[in-house]
Amino acid sequence: MASFKKNFSVLMMLQVSTYAVPLITLPLLTRVLSPDGYGRLAFALAFINYFIVLTNYGFALTASSTISVNRDDRAERSRIFWQTFLAQTVITVSGFVLLLILTYVFEPLARERELLFLGFGMAVGAMLIPTWYFQGVEDLWVTTSIVFAGRAVSVPAMYLLVRGRDDIYWAMAVNSLVPLLSGIVIMTRLYFRRELDFTPTSPKAIARAIRDGWDVFMATAVNDFCASSNTVLLALISGNAAAGYFSAADKLIRAALGLLSPLRTAAYPRISYLMHHSRDAAFAFLRKMLAFQGVVVAAISLAIYLGAPLAVKLLYGPHFLPTVDVLRWMAFVPFMFGMADVFGVQTLLPLGMTVQFSRVLIAAAIFNLTLLLILSTLFAERGAAAAVLLAQTFVGIAMATTLHINHVPFFAKCRIAK
Repeated sequence: MASFKKNFSVLMMLQVSTYAVPLITLPLLTRVLSPDGYGRLAFALAFINYFIVLTNYGFALTASSTISVNRDDRAERSRIFWQTFLAQTVITVSGFVLLLILTYVFEPLARERELLFLGFGMAVGAMLIPTWYFQGVEDLWVTTSIVFAGRAVSVPAMYLLVRGRDDIYWAMAVNSLVPLLSGIVIMTRLYFRRELDFTPTSPKAIARAIRDGWDVFMATAVNDFCASSNTVLLALISGNAAAGYFSAADKLIRAALGLLSPLRTAAYPRISYLMHHSRDAAFAFLRKMLAFQGVVVAAISLAIYLGAPLAVKLLYGPHFLPTVDVLRWMAFVPFMFGMADVFGVQTLLPLGMTVQFSRVLIAAAIFNLTLLLILSTLFAERGAAAAVLLAQTFVGIAMATTLHINHVPFFAKCRIAK
């Protein structure tokens, strides 16, 4: 429990930097780049996020769990590390080849080719930061400090380099260099620590790592892909300005969701361990987590709804007035997300119910994209916001229903259906 509390604190610091830095630089970017220019940057960042999600491949759940179980076995820990890292390398290289092809096939992407290539450094950085390993061995302090320092330095860099609308490339470069340079430092430190042995890894082992992680990747990546698709499709349907208004609100919602990430990330290995050794203790932990997280997300959602006009005025200025309505539509997304997380990621996945979990998220993705295409055509950024809220509500209800149908003893002891 001591290591859980320590990792929670460390991850909270990292998560604060993840969302505090964009919030600090948002007033600059939205005012200097204008709604249209900021929408263009948001489109490129959202599109690159597809490749970041692809690179991460759900290893934060699969690899961290297996490393956690084998943390005292140096040989097995080393084998898992190299198998996972090389799998990520293959995925990242394949992702760049795919991006290269897409920018020569589709005209909207061809217009942003340089911006997208510049942003791909974020995907390479994701590959070079093996958070899943440090999460599994529950040793996150130094890694978190390195990433935190990089993000802190990016704030003055952004203010020094982004001074006009044509400086959008500098804005993307700063976003890209932070994870890239942090990853290089982290991998260098890991090498000199000598806590891993190099283990030759065959192509078959790499392919097996990718294949074994496929179900979890599909289950967890759907939500991230949908989040990016909201901005990408909105820009294509309603233009960069609408994407800018939506993305401005979405940044605040993502920052609110980010406050939950330390608890979620630190809790998952603990719950996986307890499910393996004592299910009664695991469900007791989950019930406490539901109560605590429920209160937190309810307070966050209410604060967003009531504070939307002031937040938009202070952060974005008068040119982003349409963002107020968008933010209020999305205000209760954190509440629904918090509930769905406990029922889904923290309960279904440790129980091995990845198929049921995947079905819910795939159905939600189809629901979200269908609503997005209809509502964004009719109501632009407000329609996109409504689609996000309705889809997240669907996920929360469906996850709870899945637990009930399968007789999972979340609130009382009973048989788990096979």
